[in-house]
Amino acid sequence: MQLSPQQQAAVEHIGSPALVVAGAGSGKTRTLTAKFAHLVQSGMPPERILAITFTNKAADEMKGRLLQMTGIPLNRFPWVRTYHSACFQIFKAHAQRLGYQLPLQVFTAYHQQKTVKEVLLALNYDKKHAMGVLGQISNAKNSGNPGAYFDRHPRFGIIRLIDAFERYETTLKTANAVDFDNILLLTRNLLRDHEDVREQYRARFDYILCDEYQDTNDLNEEITALLLKDGNLFAVGDDWQSIYSFRMSNVSHFLSFKKKYSGAKIFRLEQNYRSADEIVQLGNRIIGFNESRMEKACFSEKEGGVVETHEFYTDQEEAHWVADKIRSMVRMGVEREKIAVLYRTKFCSLPFEQAFRKAQIPYHMMGGKGFFERAEILDLNCYITAAVFDKDDTAFERILNTPKRGIGPGTVKKISQMRSGDMSLQAAARLAVSGRVLTPKLYKALKDLLALLDEIRDLRPDEALRRTIARIGYMDHLEKYTRSNAMALTVRQENIEQLIHAASMKDTIVDYLEEAALVREDREDEEAQGRGVNLSTVHGAKGLEFHTVFVIGCEEQLFPHWRSMERSEDLEEERRLMYVAVTRAERCLYISSANFRKGQFNQRSRFLAEIDDVLGDGC
Repeated sequence: MQLSPQQQAAVEHIGSPALVVAGAGSGKTRTLTAKFAHLVQSGMPPERILAITFTNKAADEMKGRLLQMTGIPLNRFPWVRTYHSACFQIFKAHAQRLGYQLPLQVFTAYHQQKTVKEVLLALNYDKKHAMGVLGQISNAKNSGNPGAYFDRHPRFGIIRLIDAFERYETTLKTANAVDFDNILLLTRNLLRDHEDVREQYRARFDYILCDEYQDTNDLNEEITALLLKDGNLFAVGDDWQSIYSFRMSNVSHFLSFKKKYSGAKIFRLEQNYRSADEIVQLGNRIIGFNESRMEKACFSEKEGGVVETHEFYTDQEEAHWVADKIRSMVRMGVEREKIAVLYRTKFCSLPFEQAFRKAQIPYHMMGGKGFFERAEILDLNCYITAAVFDKDDTAFERILNTPKRGIGPGTVKKISQMRSGDMSLQAAARLAVSGRVLTPKLYKALKDLLALLDEIRDLRPDEALRRTIARIGYMDHLEKYTRSNAMALTVRQENIEQLIHAASMKDTIVDYLEEAALVREDREDEEAQGRGVNLSTVHGAKGLEFHTVFVIGCEEQLFPHWRSMERSEDLEEERRLMYVAVTRAERCLYISSANFRKGQFNQRSRFLAEIDDVLGDGC
């Protein structure tokens, strides 16, 4: 692998912790992978290297590159994983220490939302607040100290958060389940409170590599420190692209790396291999307005970039100008799929969708539902979940009347009333069947459903899905659900084919469901690219690159967002978000504002004023 002198120096460094400060488009992933390969070629077994990525896709790509570079088979890279995946491996091996049994269930986002709604109803609160409360619970766990977090944030509206949290956690524990955030929190507790476990894993990992280090939160950082041996840490990232504080990421870990780790060495990757230098220099100047940053002087050897700012009267005028510009660029040979329209907040997309439809410009909305969040996938996964996790009321309740079999809310309530103690809904249903307390039609429907769950419990996951689909007539149900919309039906059928293929990669239903629950940090956007011009929030476009980028909606209260106007650290994150938007462009960059958006007057963004000053100076 060809490396620059700066990349090579970072790869070959040993003897102290190292932080690679990597500008946008500077080859940080290449450097991280080369470091892993260098350690292996120096004699370190790949099984003894923990390499942390932030998405499963990134982990798979790294393993693929390592296979090409070293010739070592993929199964010898067992610890190239996301934080959640690595921690779950550790937690599963010692779950009994914290009062859990195997197999463990990982609650999906659907399970979490349904459970919190039930918690709120039990506490006499409106279930419409479920997403907000769940967000606060997630923040509390990722802070590393939920009790202290709730002391600082005791309420969400009128809801006392500690009450909702405790009831939610009791529900999880009763089901012998964890949620996404518990995986990290409980693993931290395990490593912190059990010295023998901590020393076991410190002895196992000779080196820790960490990607996207600017996005780590307090809990990630604490887990890394608990696993670290002899200061053998190699972290890469870019504090200029730290944009996830709403997910509790803490850029101060990046900025204070040298202070925290004695003898730490800092390496800078400053050459941008993606964008024209005009765009790179604009990015440098934008971020220069931030006080909290690591210094670097990014540059590119590519020239000929186009950077323009535009001001429009209304957002409709802005959208029509963008549509005309895109048609012009397409005529000049730029592929639609290489063009992106980026905005701070999702509502901004509507005028552009309307303008593109009118101009007959194909477009793709990025940031849609993840694969495992789609209705047909949830339905079928809930069937096999209920088969192996009989305490999972959420999964069982979803499948009771999907497809419709006459088991409505009244019947569910009647079954639920038969429960006692910690009895699950499925156990109560079995009691109802054995006691013959239902009408003959309902008795047969419920008996057949329970028989199906018993039948598929020990099958391979792909065979369990196929049998379920055939037995319940799910394809007929889909046809009715899509109201004979041929395209919608085809898309859902293709999703199910993909689901069965994914399931066929695992030997057991439990293994398959575990993997499905751990992929929530990945989205389907890159697979969907190729359907036309890309419309996305700036957050959704991080890590992607396009020939031409339109950054629209640059007005005060919108970009920067009104929630970020009071604290200087929040405003600096908004500026980093603008930096991310700008550096998605390879060749052409257009930044615009409108005087009126949604019929309301808006002042031009302070960021546009800063950019105009820079352009006036000739970048």
